[in-house]
Amino acid sequence: MKTNKNLLNSIFSSLFAGICMVVFTFALDSVHADLWSSSESVREDVEALKGRPRSIAFESNRDGNNEIYVMNPDGSEQTRLTFDSRNDQRPDISPDGTQIVFSSNRITDTNPTGDFEIFVMNSDGSDVRQLTFNEAEDSWPRWSPNGRWIAFHSNVDGNFEIYVIKPNGRHLTRVTDYAGLDQFPEWSPNGKQLAIRRDTDLYLIDRDGSNPIQLTAEAMINQMASWSPDGNKIAFLSTRAGYPSVFVMDANGNNQLNLTPKPDDVPTSKWGSRAPGWSRNGQSIYFTGRRPVTSENENIFVMNADGTGLTQLTFTAAPGVSAEATVR
Repeated sequence: MKTNKNLLNSIFSSLFAGICMVVFTFALDSVHADLWSSSESVREDVEALKGRPRSIAFESNRDGNNEIYVMNPDGSEQTRLTFDSRNDQRPDISPDGTQIVFSSNRITDTNPTGDFEIFVMNSDGSDVRQLTFNEAEDSWPRWSPNGRWIAFHSNVDGNFEIYVIKPNGRHLTRVTDYAGLDQFPEWSPNGKQLAIRRDTDLYLIDRDGSNPIQLTAEAMINQMASWSPDGNKIAFLSTRAGYPSVFVMDANGNNQLNLTPKPDDVPTSKWGSRAPGWSRNGQSIYFTGRRPVTSENENIFVMNADGTGLTQLTFTAAPGVSAEATVR
């Protein structure tokens, strides 16, 4: 019996040690996975996100002042989410689709002067929370691919710089320290870089602000970058042609091409294209546009990634606008 008891104790001890090793290994792997995912995109399967309902967010003043709306990728089911007497604008939907970040000058107890601050809310418009608290302009918020950070630009320190903040409002961090202008941040799909406007050109910077790489070299404005889901292309606004137009280029700055050229017989006052946003399958680009026949005021359009197949999605009547669509 004593021998059998010793044998059982030995077996139980081995089993317990094995279980502890499995638990420890699982916990260690979880930590490593958590650390690794800080630079990995949540948007791994772009086809799984194709055509998701309410996956386009935009601003519109069709009801008086700028409010946040969402719609389906084909323009259907346009739904208003915010109802404030001030301006809510420049929304971006979180990678998991549960939250929307935006800029607003709404008056609150913590924003009595009504300057533009960063806010976040649930995707149905509920539970609005203020993230920044200053007397400056905080705008153009963009979710990191893993949903753990929000990048935005602010002139809280004098000139416009790039900042990041957690969705819970913690760990506000200044990313750039440049004497000129830094605006319009956009995360690369792997979360390791930001495309930004610096002065009048587009640059890439590492997410800590280091290693700036100039992509454009134009005297006119280049800004509002949007990466293709595979990270190989960048769409952006440029005024180099004498009017705002959507261009596309390789992610290293090569092969810059105007996707929305103006016809010669159309005046520049009636033509414009800006604020591009790639679809999740990489086949389409959404943008804010003005066209002489269908929409002399700004509305949202979508086109194929090569500039063909233009379709108007919003039909907000003048003097109203619908603008700056972002895609989840």
